Amino acid sequence: MVKVVLTAFLIVLISSSAGQTNDYKNINYINLKPLSERYELKHERDQVTGREIFSGNGTKLIICAGMMTMMINDQLIILEGIAKTINGEIAVPADDLPKIEVKIKENRAKHIKKEYGIKKIVIDPGHGGPFSGAQGTNGILEKDINLSIALKLKRLLEKNQIKVVMTRETDVSLSQNRDDDLDKRVAVSNIEQPDLFVSIHCNWVDKATVRGFEIYHCPKKPLPFLKIDTNGSANSQEVSKIDASTKKILSYALREEYLHQSLDISREVQKAFSKLPTNNRGIRGADFIVIKKTDCPAILVEVDYISNKTMCKELSDECYQNKIAQQLAEGIISYQEKVVTTEGFVK
Repeated sequence: MVKVVLTAFLIVLISSSAGQTNDYKNINYINLKPLSERYELKHERDQVTGREIFSGNGTKLIICAGMMTMMINDQLIILEGIAKTINGEIAVPADDLPKIEVKIKENRAKHIKKEYGIKKIVIDPGHGGPFSGAQGTNGILEKDINLSIALKLKRLLEKNQIKVVMTRETDVSLSQNRDDDLDKRVAVSNIEQPDLFVSIHCNWVDKATVRGFEIYHCPKKPLPFLKIDTNGSANSQEVSKIDASTKKILSYALREEYLHQSLDISREVQKAFSKLPTNNRGIRGADFIVIKKTDCPAILVEVDYISNKTMCKELSDECYQNKIAQQLAEGIISYQEKVVTTEGFVK
């Protein structure tokens, strides 16, 4: 309470003292209307207090004619001169406009990240339990490498405030039946409804010289289940009126969005993985169950070939596993940043 009173007193003191010592006739003013329209801020005027309020997309800007301060969210901004009403619109000194715009952009970016960014990821360490996957040239099992990298990735993403759900965190399978095991991994993701599903694997071929990473997405995902959240409101009656053809159109649109996002994320992971000392074997399409049936953007990463003696040795080393996890995280976070800077769309 004391802090609030002191802040209010400071605002009044600055405004009144500044008004007594400065000649505002020499200051150029710009009204805030074009800025508010550019950033889609709703404008309201409080007739009782005289406050002008601009709000939307993560920003709440409060300003009042005659004052030398304004509030943007919880931050106090001191202006170069008093705010004025010019031709019926609130205006600020032109020199203040850049710093006001910077604050609006920062708040908008945070809002977009919260609205469109990756908040939750399901990580799927391939195989586990009786399903060991491929065996490396040194005897190491794929399931163990997959899990080690996945756990390292989990820690890195959590440091970036991304919630992570694992399909397994120990050497177990989700079922004794291989097909059922895959379906249960899909079920984990579809229950959690993440923003991204990432399955981690190692590759193997008869030709021992082959090495490199591959990133898979599914170009033939089935139509996703259309989830409509009404929160028990009266809107549920309106939702029930949506006919089958409309639902199908919406499902098609949602599937296309999943496909585009999966490919965009694959590209960012590919760029990050290109820093590793191995071959870039590209982005490929495949109908792997875990990326086909998941109702979200999904990728499967074959980190390298454990049939290659050199790469098997690297993949068995914890330091190299850390590098792989780091590059995976870098690719995901790079995608996240592009979502923010392009306002919800990767261009």
